[in-house]
Amino acid sequence: MPFIFCIYFAKQNKYRDIKVFFVYTILLFISILLLLTFRYIFKSHQSYQIFQRFFIIAEYSLISIFFTYNIRQLRLRKIIRASIVLFSLFSVYDFISTINEPFTYYPLVLECLLLPLIIVLFFYEKMKYSTKYPVYSSPAFWIAVAFLIFSTGNFSLFLFSKLFVQDLDSKLLYNNVYGFFTILKNTLLCTGIFIAKNYKVEDERPEININLELDTFIPFNKK
Repeated sequence: MPFIFCIYFAKQNKYRDIKVFFVYTILLFISILLLLTFRYIFKSHQSYQIFQRFFIIAEYSLISIFFTYNIRQLRLRKIIRASIVLFSLFSVYDFISTINEPFTYYPLVLECLLLPLIIVLFFYEKMKYSTKYPVYSSPAFWIAVAFLIFSTGNFSLFLFSKLFVQDLDSKLLYNNVYGFFTILKNTLLCTGIFIAKNYKVEDERPEININLELDTFIPFNKK
């Protein structure tokens, strides 16, 4: 659902973070089609696992890059970029170590741990520096809320995924909870895209006239 709105508003928006989010929605749409194709048409479990790991790495990378454009402190941006590298290495290692085993959800568990930390840092900066406009007036706020709810809501599902796949009732509960948070996330993402249509960059720097006529200033006389 956010994919349709992103296509509609992408050409009208010039902000880098929204463009990164647009790339993420395209990746999400294409990945769903390919994953369903590998699993139910070609029935290639190995190809399905490989592409799923690739999608997890790309998803975390794009979401993290989105928040780097909305965080001012250079040190925090460097830490987030470093986490992308570490997360990618962990996902590749987990795939190689479990190549002949069922799919493990450990990269998703790590993603659900790291994203809330990044979002909390984002909220901290917004509350600290955004004094001229309400925080909820920016599309980044709604996108952050969407991923915060989705990652924290599904953390327990991914952590105890092996227990949920043991019987039919547990699988049904897993699908219902995951579906609920997915719908809620998509609704909040659509809200952020609608706000992005009329969003303007907040310029909170003091309004100082830099074109001062310094020639009219008289220096102090030296004693």
